[in-house]
Amino acid sequence: MKNLFAFSLCLFFILPILAGQENTLKPYGLKSGIIEYSYSGDKVGKGTLYFDDYGMKSAMFEDAIEDGEKRKGWIVTYGDYQYLWDPDQSDEGMKLKNPMITWIAEASKGDVESFTESMYLKMGFSKGHDETFLGKPCKVMKGDMGKVLTWNGILMLLDMKVMGTGSHQEVTKIQTNVPVDGKYFVIPKNIKFSEMPMMF
Repeated sequence: MKNLFAFSLCLFFILPILAGQENTLKPYGLKSGIIEYSYSGDKVGKGTLYFDDYGMKSAMFEDAIEDGEKRKGWIVTYGDYQYLWDPDQSDEGMKLKNPMITWIAEASKGDVESFTESMYLKMGFSKGHDETFLGKPCKVMKGDMGKVLTWNGILMLLDMKVMGTGSHQEVTKIQTNVPVDGKYFVIPKNIKFSEMPMMF
């Protein structure tokens, strides 16, 4: 069951990296955006996603508490890597190379949104009727564990319950096709990044 959450996080954070594999691949159907999220359930807090070039550039800032631990920091994609660091601990960070990237890039054949949908189908989800969320017509995938809403490839809502543990994430504010400052995609040179093993 934990693999579902790992896969959801994988899609949410690494799909923008896929664009570096093939110029025609566009993780999102919008050129740029700033999206604010709220978390509740097993993780409580908020996050903000910045992206540009249809997801070729992506940065997520998260400030939340999960399992009693504070999780605050940045996740920025650059090439085949994700870089993670806490601004309050500015001298060290982690970097992760995900071996799934090439596989997803090849399997998706350029259609990342349909590929993501097919993966949810394999995990027991089914297509639901489209729903409107924050005024956006969203695609719906749902199953015994919950449901996921996406719009133009962007995660709009995730509501899951696994083994008695609930996880809820939803967009609270969305700005699309707006200028996004390039500073959000810069990897700090003063931080020493250690290689992080794969999570799954």
